[in-house]
Amino acid sequence: MKQKQYIFHSLAIEIIIVLLASMIAFQVCNMLSIRISFLPLVMVAGYIMLKLLYHLCIILARYIVDAIPTSLLASFKKCASKKAHPLVASPISNYEEIQKKRMELFHYEYQHEQQQYQQQKEQEEDAKLNATLRYTRDTFKRFDLDETEIYQICESVRYFATNRQVLSVTEIHIKKRTSLTQISLKNFAWNIAFQYNIGRDMTTSFVMATFAEWFANSTFDTVRKNLRTTTGRHKIEIDENILSKYLTYGK
Repeated sequence: MKQKQYIFHSLAIEIIIVLLASMIAFQVCNMLSIRISFLPLVMVAGYIMLKLLYHLCIILARYIVDAIPTSLLASFKKCASKKAHPLVASPISNYEEIQKKRMELFHYEYQHEQQQYQQQKEQEEDAKLNATLRYTRDTFKRFDLDETEIYQICESVRYFATNRQVLSVTEIHIKKRTSLTQISLKNFAWNIAFQYNIGRDMTTSFVMATFAEWFANSTFDTVRKNLRTTTGRHKIEIDENILSKYLTYGK
């Protein structure tokens, strides 16, 4: 394709030069009263002069282009490119700006949803813990424990449910009552642990540390083995749904 264009341009230039040479030859012959037989010679001379002038113009143009600083030429090309494509750059810029705003909006909405979810989860956890503590107070109010001892049990339950660990050091010692059996206390500990998916080992440590006088002569393995008793009647029974009547959030 480029070769064809080059051939076409060369032919066009040659034709123009020949025509100009013919016109100049006729004018020179008329002005100088030269015989018509010398017309071809005058045309050849005019052709040669025009051809030399053409090549001289090309050489001068190359010299001028080479003399222009590279930085200035690059700036000129850059400006020409911007003027040549004003409608192409603008839509791309607008599209990137729109995409950026969409990403910012998406990020904001995601953070807002995460914050709402976290707040809702914290509210549910607080409600669940408060229900667990109400269950604890209601359970031990039925026995002859004083308020300080019930308070200490609630604090041990709070630590156990929140941290999945045992509060081993307590300020108030809970005295042993004959109305409360080991089975009832183990059932109570299992009921709490079940709500928070706490394992048997930690639950065993919790009941033995919180009600130490009841388990003074018991081994860890023995308590762990019989942590849950469903046969017979006991003051505190196994109940997987102890919080259903205490939960109040969402109502």
